[in-house]
Amino acid sequence: MQFNHWIHFFNSNAGHFHHFRFTDDHAIDEVERRIIERSLQQFQHGEQSEGKNLFRYAKGFDSDGYLKAIVPFIREEQDHAMILGKFMERNGIERIKGHWVNEVFRGLRRFAGLEMSITVLLTAETIAAVYYKALGRATSSDDLRRICEDILRDEEMHINFQSYTINLLQRDRSWLHRKCLRYAHQFLMAGTIVVVYAGHRRVLRAGGYPAWHFAREVQREFMRADAMILGQGSIATAQ
Repeated sequence: MQFNHWIHFFNSNAGHFHHFRFTDDHAIDEVERRIIERSLQQFQHGEQSEGKNLFRYAKGFDSDGYLKAIVPFIREEQDHAMILGKFMERNGIERIKGHWVNEVFRGLRRFAGLEMSITVLLTAETIAAVYYKALGRATSSDDLRRICEDILRDEEMHINFQSYTINLLQRDRSWLHRKCLRYAHQFLMAGTIVVVYAGHRRVLRAGGYPAWHFAREVQREFMRADAMILGQGSIATAQ
């Protein structure tokens, strides 16, 4: 079980948001604020995980490389929270201390074990792969558009990383175990699509994703990740 390529990738990609230069001279207007404010607050808060449960479960994984890989991975997630937070501060949007959706996801990871915990992370990152496209299209801010583009590049590799890890974990599992986890993932994804669309529909609609389009795009991302987990799709990694 080798994670050296992931360690190299995350370390080489580290800190790129620390060099981000804000260029917008104007704040977002009130119309846009009503569309994105609550949604942005929730996603910014959701990116702030310290990864305590992931570290706890990862200690039982037979690979020192995985522990070394998730340190810069978690740091990268926190950088997303940092840069979104800076944008919010520049535009007078307060940070929130909690949200029930984020708490549900963290609760699932707390009691799920490593394999299911990674599946929950993969579900969130699959949603993010569509959400940040919508947010980038919904905003008039060049800064926020660039932030979304950079986060999307990171999320692409996060989806690959989680799929790669689940593929390794499942190699010695029974057919029934793999099938049950796949059904659990499908069920979790379906429920997440409904909850996220209900809570973020203003941004999603403004970004060109009505309900059916959003569900279709998330499902497309899910199927791509599922193919990688099953060993039927290529996993892009940094060389």
